[in-house]
Amino acid sequence: MAGSGSNKRERQIILKARFNEQEASLVKQQADAAGLSVSAVIRFALLDQAPLRASRTPPLDRELAARLLAALGPIACSMRQAADAGDIDHLSETVIAAQRDLAELRTVVMSALGRKP
Repeated sequence: MAGSGSNKRERQIILKARFNEQEASLVKQQADAAGLSVSAVIRFALLDQAPLRASRTPPLDRELAARLLAALGPIACSMRQAADAGDIDHLSETVIAAQRDLAELRTVVMSALGRKP
């Protein structure tokens, strides 16, 4: 996040910890669920402190996002087939706008799931 905060960082000392895959996965899941960075989760747990501010991002309901993404595919495919069957010049602006919106929504959901669109 370039440009956010002050030029002087409050936390300048970096400490490292080693985890096995299961532990690392658990810490990442807890961070995702809390909407915090992994560093913040470890810091708050170790120092027995609560976060100073609300999390930056709300937790993602991955199951809901996956179902939404699954539903977008057939809709986009049907619209593409309808466009290919007819003269694209005669398609209503609403349908064209809906296609753009679906493409954008798909990109956002894929990004939220941590995948490339």
